[in-house]
Amino acid sequence: MDYFSTGKIAYPKLTLYAFHLKHSQSQKPKIPVKNVNDLWLKCQQLGKQLGIPKLETLPELIEKANNKKTSITGEILPERFLKFTAIQHQQNLHLNGEANPLEIHDTYALDLTLRYPDPEVKLADLRGLNSDDCLLSKNIKASLGQTLVFFAQPVGKIDDEQAFADACVKALLSEETVQKLNVYRQHQGQLLGNPIFEYNNDADFPETQCHLLIWLNTHDITTELENKGEYYYPLIDLLLCRSKIIYARSEAIWCYEQARSANYDLEKYKQEFKEQKNNLIDSKFDNFNQWLQEIPEISFNYVDYLRDLELHRTTIQTNSKNYRLYLDKLNKIGIDSDNLEFLSNFLELAEDTFVEQINTNLAYLTPGQNLFDQMISTIRGIVEIEQAKRDRSLERTIQVLGIAFGGGAIVSGVVTGQIDKPFAPQINFKYPLHPLVSSLLWSVLATVIFGMVAWWVTQPKPKRTKI
Repeated sequence: MDYFSTGKIAYPKLTLYAFHLKHSQSQKPKIPVKNVNDLWLKCQQLGKQLGIPKLETLPELIEKANNKKTSITGEILPERFLKFTAIQHQQNLHLNGEANPLEIHDTYALDLTLRYPDPEVKLADLRGLNSDDCLLSKNIKASLGQTLVFFAQPVGKIDDEQAFADACVKALLSEETVQKLNVYRQHQGQLLGNPIFEYNNDADFPETQCHLLIWLNTHDITTELENKGEYYYPLIDLLLCRSKIIYARSEAIWCYEQARSANYDLEKYKQEFKEQKNNLIDSKFDNFNQWLQEIPEISFNYVDYLRDLELHRTTIQTNSKNYRLYLDKLNKIGIDSDNLEFLSNFLELAEDTFVEQINTNLAYLTPGQNLFDQMISTIRGIVEIEQAKRDRSLERTIQVLGIAFGGGAIVSGVVTGQIDKPFAPQINFKYPLHPLVSSLLWSVLATVIFGMVAWWVTQPKPKRTKI
């Protein structure tokens, strides 16, 4: 049956649960991140896009409230919900809804609901609740991610609930978007006595993930339980934990890729190090000196990536425990026929796959840290030895030159003092040299002789081999 063309639904509402980091562990405590208000500014943009003036005022109302929570559940606004109505919308359909901004620990959370308060709406008209894909992750850009929950009561008898849920997804996202994002029906279960279907695209990063729950109101008791709202905060907290887990995993993937890139750079240095062994001393010395500037920086970054991997693993483990607590609360709130196994499946994925993958990555990367340290120590040792050789050579050169020039100066002084005296009675030059030239020649000759003697005396003696 083509439910998309013929299906109808009563009082449909689409709720966006978006989560945005307020404080980061990499910054000073209580210092907000740079884009801390982006989630509220996005609501302002949605207000302009959908013709909802009251929604445009949300950032101003939050600033006026000074971000002070009014209850332990995290409401920011004194009146809790900001109710609104669109000025104009599709023909014969009136769009309204409410926004509930929250501050939960280190995170801003947004409950934004768009609804049609009509007893009969065609499935094909549900597209107006997500006009131009305005509620998808690529547009909301919440740093930790989001989940969309659609809740409505089918009109008339439904023979195939799965097919009806698929038709709702097609109406909300469009068939083109579903195919482009690779969204598929992942799991199904029962919540408050009614069927709930989970759709996902298994994207690794929050900004590309599409997580959608289709919750059909087919049980008389569900409307009463849903209006009572006991499930509300446990569900938000559970979805927040889910988003934090996915975010931590995406950050772990990024850290692993960066660490592997650094490790690859180190391998290039190692290979070049082997090739440098036969190079000239001066060339090798200059290269190694340059490496001592480059490799430590790469090493420091490498250590940071390993530390962050461990931090993200802890984040996943902590939020997995909290996820289990909120899942238990939902199970207690529901009725006997409820089946929340589809929510437990994600918990198993986090604990058995995400954490173990990080453990494997750390086991692969940790030896590289020791290799960095060893290579830096080796190159530093070679440079220090070569520098010591150069220092000794320079010291010897200075000694030789000092003795040579000192000796030459002494001889020059003696010769200068004897200019007016005959050198020896038996020496008689027919054409005697000028006294200044004679003094210079004796000085040069003495410098050379003293230099040669000093060079021979300071020459390193070969070590004798003991028998």
